[in-house]
Amino acid sequence: PGDLVFFGANTQAIDHVGIALGDGRMVDAPHTGADVRLDAIPATVGASYGELSYLGATRPTAST
Repeated sequence: PGDLVFFGANTQAIDHVGIALGDGRMVDAPHTGADVRLDAIPATVGASYGELSYLGATRPTAST
């Protein structure tokens, strides 16, 4: 929970970010003006997510 989940064409072209909740789910706002929703996180890196690919997830670090 709390990891950022990234989607796009490749790691140099990230187009979308969700927030992992745990149990394979994430908070997601699909586009500007859309309702925020809960979605499943794809099971494997490279899996399709609409027109994008699941690129991976990471925990943000605090900056000082």
